[in-house]
Amino acid sequence: MSEINWNKKILLVDINSYFATLLQQENPHLRGKPIGIVKDVGRTCIIAASKEAKKLGISTGSNAYQGKIKAPDLILLPAQFDRYLDATKRLKKVFNNISPKTYIYSLDEAFIDVSDCQKYLYPNIEELALTIQNNIKKELGEWVTSNIGIGPNYLTAKLASNIAPKGEFLTITPDNLDGILAEAPFSEVCGVGIRLEMKLKKIGITNPYQIRFYSQGELENFFGPFWSKELLKIAYGEETHQFDLLEKPLSQMKSVSRSITGYKLCDDESQIKAIIYNLISEVIHKVRKMGLAGRQVSIFLSGQDQYWGNHLTVKHLINHEQEMFEMIYHQLYEKWHRNFKIIKFAVRLSLLERLGQNSLLLDWQKQEKVHQALDKVNDKYGLFTLRTGALLNQPIIRPEVTGFLGDRLYQLSNNT
Repeated sequence: MSEINWNKKILLVDINSYFATLLQQENPHLRGKPIGIVKDVGRTCIIAASKEAKKLGISTGSNAYQGKIKAPDLILLPAQFDRYLDATKRLKKVFNNISPKTYIYSLDEAFIDVSDCQKYLYPNIEELALTIQNNIKKELGEWVTSNIGIGPNYLTAKLASNIAPKGEFLTITPDNLDGILAEAPFSEVCGVGIRLEMKLKKIGITNPYQIRFYSQGELENFFGPFWSKELLKIAYGEETHQFDLLEKPLSQMKSVSRSITGYKLCDDESQIKAIIYNLISEVIHKVRKMGLAGRQVSIFLSGQDQYWGNHLTVKHLINHEQEMFEMIYHQLYEKWHRNFKIIKFAVRLSLLERLGQNSLLLDWQKQEKVHQALDKVNDKYGLFTLRTGALLNQPIIRPEVTGFLGDRLYQLSNNT
């Protein structure tokens, strides 16, 4: 096994109960109360919970009905994705002032590498952690607390953050590493999912340190060649493949998709048309913001237990919503004789590449001028500030931001 470079210093900053805490910061009447965040009004899956709700056993993935049984005074609120993303961008600026090596890992987590500047700027790493926590409060508000994990690599920093008491920090050192690895449950080790944890438990392994008592050959028999090596790295607190990828430049996205699952089946053709257009508008907005265009459009629809999907590939590049809508709705959807009510909608633009020379066609140039004007307004004031008549008198499906920021190339670009 390779040795840990203890001269490196990585901090992982994790905002406590991010979605709920930001709403509590804005509304003092919500503070100290159990809050459950759902994607939208009418949804029943809790996607985030406040610190108060977590203490009552309500966690991410809980059912709202079951949450109400555990906490009759549970307050259910719809997510405010625009606010969360805006707060993350503000935090990114705070972290960039500490070190240029800042990696936004998810909406509420960021790694800060101070290895190159610790000696002269931050000789006391724990004082730096306190400064960061105070700066977060100054930027987002006094109600916002954070955990900070400090370690010689990303794996240990993340682990330290996960097991630190709420609102505090924890440093992993050569003296406490083995003890932490011997006590930490796999649920706190990034990269070890529930299925892998269950397989480890079947052979009597309940914490990372115990993996050391197995040879790579024995582990390979149980978990295969990849995970045998990864598990041994975890056993010694060494960097894993998952975090090795973190410092690599973000690659160009190959496709952009958007889906929505309703809370009731839809059988109204005008609503179906508007939903499809709404999703396409968001896809095109993302694609254009990244300077990309695609050649393949796809649609996928499902009911309770029925599915349908189709795609169309063309030779020219697409980056206008009306053209994408024409292909998906008129050339694909309308040629399908719908035989079930729909609850999930998904559209995708793929085979993406950088947009090169503009088309000489007058119609394309006209559409491009319209889109450039729309982009300018919507980038400044928010998507759907200006929108097509196809969405008038229809509820707007607002953009969602995944917690892990799988589309960080788009979300964190453009001077953020």
